[in-house]
Amino acid sequence: MKTRLGLFVGVLGAALLAASGANAAAILSGTMTVDDAFFAYVSNDDTTRGTLIGQGTSWPSSYNVLSGSLGSGTWYLHIEAIDQVAPAGFSGVFNLSGTGLFANGTTTLTTDPANLQYWKGLYNNSNSSNVEQPWVQPTGAVFQDTDYPWGPVAGTSNWIWATDALSHPSGTCGFCTVDFSAQFTVTGGETRIPEPLTITLFGAGLAGLAAMRRRRKA
Repeated sequence: MKTRLGLFVGVLGAALLAASGANAAAILSGTMTVDDAFFAYVSNDDTTRGTLIGQGTSWPSSYNVLSGSLGSGTWYLHIEAIDQVAPAGFSGVFNLSGTGLFANGTTTLTTDPANLQYWKGLYNNSNSSNVEQPWVQPTGAVFQDTDYPWGPVAGTSNWIWATDALSHPSGTCGFCTVDFSAQFTVTGGETRIPEPLTITLFGAGLAGLAAMRRRRKA
């Protein structure tokens, strides 16, 4: 009986840990493209480039980006976009698993018009080489670029570019690097509220233990 009780408690404990721990992290994934090339990162500091999660240098192909497990806190999706010939544009669809939410309050962020306010952009420099550039924190607005007739290359037909890049030579800057940033939050850790599954498992465990004690007394 003691062996069965110990096994039951062990299984219950593992289930509770799995149910509570499953929500302690998030993973960022997405599909994107840039005319003409890009590097994508995740960072917990908007002033630093962060960890590389994908890159592409063959327009107009679409590319997948994928982060590792991200712990609780504030994070940033960083895109370094490289334009080699005008026009210029960045298009993408991004998703969060686990307990992550973008600033729009959902687990999905796109370059569609409804999400323009959740992107920041800034002209970096006039370098159009397919190499990583020193990161410049995006603080400006982005605009909807309507110069693209190619449709949903990366899952959406909408494209954005940094507004301030328009003030540089050749309109959307022709030969340049532009940086983009989008904030998201991962909740978890000690302050999270138990989910219904956790509460149900805990209640079932207590009931099971009580039933076992009653059988032992009988």
